[in-house]
Amino acid sequence: MGIFGDDKLQDERIAALEVHVRELTQIVQANQADLVEARIVILKLQAGVDEKTSLADVDPAVVELNEELGKAREELQQSKAAASESWATLQGGVNDALETLRSSLQDAYERVRKS
Repeated sequence: MGIFGDDKLQDERIAALEVHVRELTQIVQANQADLVEARIVILKLQAGVDEKTSLADVDPAVVELNEELGKAREELQQSKAAASESWATLQGGVNDALETLRSSLQDAYERVRKS
C-alpha cells in the first residue's frame, strides 16, 4: 500500500512530480544556454572595447563557442523529446555539453584578459 493509502494516487502524484522536475530541468538548461549566448556577445563587446585583443584573436574563439552552443541546444532538444526511460541518460549528455560550453567560455575570457 502506498504512502497515501492508495497506490494509484501515489503513482499519479509521483508521475506528476517527475514531469514537473523534467520541465523545470529543461527550463533551467535552456536558460543556461541563453546565458552562455549572452556571455558570448559580451565577450565580443569586451574585446572590441578593450582594444587589447584584435578581432582576429577573438573570432576563432567566438566561432568555436557558437558551435558548442549549437551542440548544447541540440542536446536540449533531444532531452525534450526523450522518452521517460532514457531521460536520465540524456540529462547527463546535456549537462556534459553545458559544462564543456561553460569551460570553453571561461577559457575565452581568460585569453581576452591576458591580451
